Amino acid sequence: MEWMVDALLGRLGLEGQGVEPLCIRFANTVGERNGPDPDEYLKSADDVRRWMVAQSILAPDASFRPSDLSRAIELRDAFYRLFSAIAAGRSPDEAALETLNGELAEALNKVELDSNLAWSLTETDPVDRAFMLLALSAASLASSPLAERVRECANATCGWIFVDLSKNRSRRWCSMSDCGNLEKARRFQAKRRGVRGPGTDGR
Repeated sequence: MEWMVDALLGRLGLEGQGVEPLCIRFANTVGERNGPDPDEYLKSADDVRRWMVAQSILAPDASFRPSDLSRAIELRDAFYRLFSAIAAGRSPDEAALETLNGELAEALNKVELDSNLAWSLTETDPVDRAFMLLALSAASLASSPLAERVRECANATCGWIFVDLSKNRSRRWCSMSDCGNLEKARRFQAKRRGVRGPGTDGR
């Protein structure tokens, strides 16, 4: 299935070299997921619709059902639990797999060869089709050799997932300019406090 899905997603221009897989981009629609005050990017059905349009998996004029907000959040959080477990070397929980497999079963029934002998997704409902593409992306990554390079940001509160494509597999942060620099600043402040020691005035 992996090569078939890769061919389909590649043909649609949804995934490519140097770009995080579609499923990872979806999993990362929460900021500071593990912190005390997570930043939810998908607060409404329209937020999900706009995100899907921005990812080129939904037409701008497509109608998005309000009930699909809970569907999107459930699938998004299942992706996080799946890839967080993979990053930590754990088996994914059954609930995450059940959610993904539910969407995946529908998607695989709609994948077929077209008249040009290229893989296509025949679902005509635009929103269902968008969810199918997300599910196919997650299944493809989880079952591919790249799964060994799935990581979770080393910032304990971040919770963003990424694929480590560095040559020596040493990437630790979702972004060096964000969480990486934040950690460097924390270490610098901790070092300064250690240098000052007790009883200094800090000037």
